[in-house]
Amino acid sequence: MAAATFSAAGRRLLSTAAAAAEKTELPVPIAQLRSLARAGRLADIDAALAPLVPSHAVAALSALSSVGLPDRASALLGTVASPTAAHLNAVVGPLLRRRRLAALVPSILEAHASVPRDASTDSILAKSLCLTSGGADSALHLLREPPSGSPPSLQLFTVLIDSFYKQRLPHRAEELWRAMVHDHGITPDAAAYNARITYKAANGTVDEVRELIRAMREEAGLEPDAITYNALMRAMARHGRVDEAVDVYRGVEAGEVAGVAPDCATYTCVVGALCGAGRWSEAEDVFYEGVKRRKVADLGTVRALVRGLKDAGKGRAARRVVVGLRKKFPVQFDGPWRELEEAAGLAATGKEEDGEEDGAEEHQATAAA
Repeated sequence: MAAATFSAAGRRLLSTAAAAAEKTELPVPIAQLRSLARAGRLADIDAALAPLVPSHAVAALSALSSVGLPDRASALLGTVASPTAAHLNAVVGPLLRRRRLAALVPSILEAHASVPRDASTDSILAKSLCLTSGGADSALHLLREPPSGSPPSLQLFTVLIDSFYKQRLPHRAEELWRAMVHDHGITPDAAAYNARITYKAANGTVDEVRELIRAMREEAGLEPDAITYNALMRAMARHGRVDEAVDVYRGVEAGEVAGVAPDCATYTCVVGALCGAGRWSEAEDVFYEGVKRRKVADLGTVRALVRGLKDAGKGRAARRVVVGLRKKFPVQFDGPWRELEEAAGLAATGKEEDGEEDGAEEHQATAAA
């Protein structure tokens, strides 16, 4: 599914640098370009982007990398007159979404050595090394000699701290945190705190997560964002406190937290927690709340929902989920997402059997017995 609508299963959190590199707009829908790329219609992609390059060069570069065409993006960058760090970051930032493509970042940067770098470039390079070269240790040298020539930035420290946490080396992460604050005088932002909070959500207690959120608010003067609340809900779900996770979700969904709205990760967490508790009807309701916002849980979670509904005798509801996704997101419903059709029992007919009520499977089994 398109990244703006569906969260990809197993996707790592992107660094703030990568996110910043992709905050561009393009008149051509990215889903259309992705569909053309999958079909190998590269000439059509060139034709669609060519008239836009003079006015939307950064967005065009980002789009090519986002749909898995970094070579084309790199070649286009070579034609830009007086390219800036924003152009370069647009090429390499989106590559962090896939480990295979992230490995290309150093060579692309080397190929465009004359293009200026900035703090975001440093962070993107660091993230690529962390993803593909054995973790944060492979990128620590960037703190001493950032390619941009600028002092180490908050973004760079955050990428490395986050990587140490992902390696389950919290002591190394905390050492780097102290070096960032005390040795370099850098004030952590919400993204830096979220690296800590996300780690505790997966490895600590709910109280530990709440304490970090308290420190974030009261000591740093920062407001929690969607990533913060998602981490809190994941911690609650991990400890079987599903009702509390749902309560937090309801507050976010109702707009009770200023500036925070549910995202794909929110629905992945809450729908997954309800599925894990066997609360299929509630999980289905939350799933549809996400669809209304054009935010859908990741593939693994939707698969669990579909299979769970079917096994619970709610076959029609399971098929309705898949048919609804297929109708609402016809372009994005492709690749591994089509496996949901078979999971819902739609492979043979390709459409929902409207005449069959929920629970029919159970009734048929009972009658046969």
